[in-house]
Amino acid sequence: MTPPAGDTLRIGLFGYWPGTCSPDGFLRDYSPESNHGIVGFDARWIWFTNPRAVRYVGNEDRTYVGYLGGPTGTDIRVGAYDHRANEWEGTTLHASFSADDHTNPSLVVREDGHLLVFWTGHNGETIFYAISEEPESASEFGRRRTISQHVVTYPNPVLVPENGRSTLYLFYRDREVTADATDDEYGYIGDGNVYYRRSFDGGSKWTDQHEMVAAPDGHYSMYFVHAQGDDGTVHFFLTDAERGGDAPKWHVLHCAYRDGAFYRADGSRIACEAELPLTRSDLEVVYDSANENNEYAWVWDCGVDADGNPAVVYATFPSTLDHEYRYARWDGDSWLDHHITTAGRYIEEDGVELHYSAGIAMDPSDPDVVYACFHRDGYRGLKRLETDTGGRTWAARDVATRSAGTVLRPVVPLNAAAEVPVLWLAGTYRNMHSSGTVLRGLPGDGDDEMDDENGGIEGSALVGDGTRGVSLGPHRFRNHVFRDGVSVSALVSPSDPADEGVVANFGGAIRLGFSRETEGSIEFTLSDGGDDERTACWEWDDGGVRRFVEGKWDGAEMRLLIDGETVDTRPFEGPLEFGTEPADWTLLRDAYLMGSGFRGRVEEVRLYDRCPSVAESRRLAELVRETGLGR
Repeated sequence: MTPPAGDTLRIGLFGYWPGTCSPDGFLRDYSPESNHGIVGFDARWIWFTNPRAVRYVGNEDRTYVGYLGGPTGTDIRVGAYDHRANEWEGTTLHASFSADDHTNPSLVVREDGHLLVFWTGHNGETIFYAISEEPESASEFGRRRTISQHVVTYPNPVLVPENGRSTLYLFYRDREVTADATDDEYGYIGDGNVYYRRSFDGGSKWTDQHEMVAAPDGHYSMYFVHAQGDDGTVHFFLTDAERGGDAPKWHVLHCAYRDGAFYRADGSRIACEAELPLTRSDLEVVYDSANENNEYAWVWDCGVDADGNPAVVYATFPSTLDHEYRYARWDGDSWLDHHITTAGRYIEEDGVELHYSAGIAMDPSDPDVVYACFHRDGYRGLKRLETDTGGRTWAARDVATRSAGTVLRPVVPLNAAAEVPVLWLAGTYRNMHSSGTVLRGLPGDGDDEMDDENGGIEGSALVGDGTRGVSLGPHRFRNHVFRDGVSVSALVSPSDPADEGVVANFGGAIRLGFSRETEGSIEFTLSDGGDDERTACWEWDDGGVRRFVEGKWDGAEMRLLIDGETVDTRPFEGPLEFGTEPADWTLLRDAYLMGSGFRGRVEEVRLYDRCPSVAESRRLAELVRETGLGR
């Protein structure tokens, strides 16, 4: 409930989040700025490490999801959605592993129901993996196992039927010979080639690696995606990248693997295993970036239809501000290639990776269906696209729409269920190391349109469990200077005040939370972005106690108030200024949803672009006691 008309508490109100999240996963902002938040498990991933999601039906019916997130925001995680119980559980396999979204895990489910999860650093020295203790369970995993590599990324496990049994293949990018990165102005290391290993015993032992495809000399990487047909054939689509950013990305290329050899789509053989590695010239050209009418391209996803014909979706770049999604499909005689739609600009806020599209995914077993994210003309959303003309024409419907923040990197689970047809990320994306995105697409949060008249359907209270967070997006006033002071307040009930946890983080310069500096205390912290960071704190009595907390600053002094009364003061000159850098705004977690997950209940969060008077602070405390959800 907002203050009555004419009340001075309306003045300078930047954000007001009452503390109820709607069933569709939104936290509505009732302030004039209306910067709505997206609630969910923090998650991040790249699109070249697959499968990221697999549905397996045995004694149970569950969709398993691998992602980077968890209590620190940098953990290797596996989640399981139980379709019968409508429940979600998550497990950390490697805590505090990396903030880089290129390190998300991939997973495969063996025929006996055991899960295998693989992960690597971004150009790391080791492939890590673990096997679930019980079939169809993501709650307990065995010891962490390793495969030594050189400079490895993007593990892709595939079960391939061979000689009456399933052989586990692991495809990945590695650099057998590394160059001195200091020789390159961008610091890149070339020789990013595709390799694979086999396991005949379900992942306990592995063969030596085979070099499958070699990148051209001096080029950074052969990027690849894969899909498997019903006959076990594994189709690969690849792009040769000279560098990152907006440097050349050459072609969409294809090959298929079965029975120890590699083939073109028409069935003609390219090479057997003894003749590897393949070079770029050996691969089948689906889209030729060197054609004078074509653009640079980057593969995104692929699938195989019921007749065994492969298809691929990819992005091209007429301009870094105007990406294009395209679709190519083998019809039995030739490759048919079609424009799908314009995608909009690159998603990265830092403006370095200018070929990072919002993302497009294909149903791996039904290439007639794709899901495309957009970042164009003020629209940032996800659409389901379907064709019955081989890609010439498309019917579209919205899956998720959002006017602020970014919707990105969709993935269709293998064997997807009707209630979880697609998963995606939403929030802020600054760069590969700093993205404040949450997992979307689980039942109950698929349609994120708000009812403007009543602010959405009332849902559950905003409760932190250490893994959930709220991404408020890069605030539209990211370059704002708080000249007249600031105030951040909330009605808070922590489970344990001794647990470090952030209640609200505004751009990294304004923070309200617990026990970062002093154990068992509520803390109000301000930072000028340099060396000057000050904290006002107050010892909290007990967990479960519910109090109204306000931290405010008048340009010279910062104050911490409990239930309207000042308990601590600190000098602070400031200024509080958000310059050209994008500012990430979060609740229940620290910046970019990484670390310091709050455990407890939060209501009535307010952010002011000024310092309220003593009388206003007391009035605000009274108002909160009247309107809080726990009344």
